[in-house]
Amino acid sequence: MIRFVKVFLPVLAISALLLPAFATAQLAVEYFSSDAIFGTVLSDSVFVAEGRIGDLGGAATFELDLGASTAAPATTDQFAWGNGVAYPFSLHFDHLSNVATFTVAGHTLSYTSAYGVFDALFIRTRSVYAGTFVGVYNLVLDGITVPGASVESGPNGLKIMQIYGAPLQDGFTLNGIVKLSWDAAPPLNSALAFQIFAANMLVVGNEDQSWGQVKNLFR
Repeated sequence: MIRFVKVFLPVLAISALLLPAFATAQLAVEYFSSDAIFGTVLSDSVFVAEGRIGDLGGAATFELDLGASTAAPATTDQFAWGNGVAYPFSLHFDHLSNVATFTVAGHTLSYTSAYGVFDALFIRTRSVYAGTFVGVYNLVLDGITVPGASVESGPNGLKIMQIYGAPLQDGFTLNGIVKLSWDAAPPLNSALAFQIFAANMLVVGNEDQSWGQVKNLFR
């Protein structure tokens, strides 16, 4: 038994050194209550994935999108949300190819970002009208449970959750559940929606360049 302990402990120590740093990472969250506050900490969005009520899969508009911004997404898809139905989703970013992949209940969108460097993840949920609800929960980031959720109900509900503690420089995979619900007629377009931002925080202190200014060097 003594000989076994003398051999086994060094093996454990060596194995611990070989484990990825993220295996022992501790994730934390912080919440913002308005887009104005959100704007004080965010420099630039590198890419954003969105799910919104749209027109429930009709031809007039889209329900899923992915790209550099929600104002002009690179790719969109139709999705007929079920009222109160919980759907699995995932957002994956490959740091070698700069490809983001967004999947909701088997619908997959892909986008190649011009920029592969970011240091923050935000999840924004918005529910404009009374009797409506949007929830993004059961979140797991690279195998680590995220200790929080971004859920909101109307009227005028808005929540923005920032996830701390993830080494995003090597890419990431975020899995979770999303649910949209409404009591009466469904709202339209982005009145019930969620977005996931891969972004950069503002540079503060003595530095005089934000990430937005740095990106201009490569345009």
